[in-house]
Amino acid sequence: MNVLVTGIDGFVGSHLAEALLKLPAVQLFGIVRDQSSLGHIEHIKEKITCIECDITSSRQVEQTIASVRPSKIFHLAGQAFVPFSKEHPYETFQVNIMGVVNILEAVHHLSSSDRASCSVLVVGSAEVYGAVPVDRLPIEETMPLNPANPYAASKACADLLAQQYRTAFNLDVVVVRPFNHLGPRQSELFVGSALAKQIAEIKIGKSPPTLLVGNIDPERDFTDVRDVVQAYIMLLNAQRSHAVYNVSSQKAISIRELIHSLCETGGVNVNIVLDKNRQRANDIPKILGSAQRLRLETGWRPQISLQETLRDLLRYWEERVG
Repeated sequence: MNVLVTGIDGFVGSHLAEALLKLPAVQLFGIVRDQSSLGHIEHIKEKITCIECDITSSRQVEQTIASVRPSKIFHLAGQAFVPFSKEHPYETFQVNIMGVVNILEAVHHLSSSDRASCSVLVVGSAEVYGAVPVDRLPIEETMPLNPANPYAASKACADLLAQQYRTAFNLDVVVVRPFNHLGPRQSELFVGSALAKQIAEIKIGKSPPTLLVGNIDPERDFTDVRDVVQAYIMLLNAQRSHAVYNVSSQKAISIRELIHSLCETGGVNVNIVLDKNRQRANDIPKILGSAQRLRLETGWRPQISLQETLRDLLRYWEERVG
């Protein structure tokens, strides 16, 4: 079975690649922008056929998919950082929207037999829901989309496009809306990993015991990235009755609690200092998702505790900063 992953050398893509390589009879192909530096998949690159391809190029994407003839496509590639989207909305929309259009158009143009046997998972984002009142939590897939920034708007558009291709062209397409995920290899641009990096530096004596933070009262729904990719795999292997599925732990903890757990796991005491550069204006007080639809149709449940996630994330950063 040929499986194609876009963005395979990224944070989530590398964990998905590891999980897919454990399955029987999988021939794994990955779309990357540059084969000279494969980032997080250096340790497994010999087991993957990596293909240089710009997902904003319809010609390159169509040629790649026609050549691979995949039975499953996991479309992970995209621009995922909210602050970047505010400064560079054009680039964000180009990658996140046209990337999805090009993937789905390429599948639509396959021969009828190849098209019928190809399933596509498009990774959206829980950011599409925007600010949801606390009395409407947990967020279900039926919640109206209300994107609050260019990144979220690009994901909402891609989400709706994927659903439209499913309906109009009878493609086997499913959209996932993951909530916050966390784990080794995550960029320090994201809050959990940024905190873990600082604490790792404090633990090994590289930095003084001062933790620079933004807003620490907001509550977020964190899932280990390794559980997230299992949800993706299970969805593409399941008989699905819906077009969209949330992926969430169904638990919310504050950033303050996350800091406490990281410090406890790392065995350090820190002085917390507010850094205005790390603060986001209009932070949503609480985000909590419902994954009941996913759980009922696939049996998926998170298997990795938050403590284990934080331990592995700290170990990753200790190795990097040490």
